[in-house]
Amino acid sequence: MNVNTNVVKKTKGRRKTAIKPIDNQNSIHSLKRQRLFTFGHPSADAVIDRYITGISSSSLSSSTTDEFNLQQNNQYYSHMCKDLEAERKKKDNIEEEKLVNIDDNNNGGYWWNEPIDTKGIDELEEFMVALENLKKNVQQGLMN
Repeated sequence: MNVNTNVVKKTKGRRKTAIKPIDNQNSIHSLKRQRLFTFGHPSADAVIDRYITGISSSSLSSSTTDEFNLQQNNQYYSHMCKDLEAERKKKDNIEEEKLVNIDDNNNGGYWWNEPIDTKGIDELEEFMVALENLKKNVQQGLMN
């Protein structure tokens, strides 16, 4: 077994990196351009700006932004409530019209239940053809 004790190490191994303040302001701006990897909020730009200026820019505008968003959401909500109420009124009007048509002896709204006493000959012939078509459609529906 040959042991070579004269082997020179190619790497310097694992070394500790010194953490120190950055003296050159240009190097901070280069960090901003590199778009550091961050998790969620706050963004890397906000952290760097806060470090440079010492003032959090988000804390100044967050309350006004929140108030603005709240105001917009309240307006949207009230608008949607008005639209919903208008749709409910439309629905109620349609249901009332259906009830009025049924109550006015409109024969349930079906054309084949209309009285034939007041119809002329042409109307009666059209009515008879329509009844025959209805009978044919019903028979086909039963067979299928």
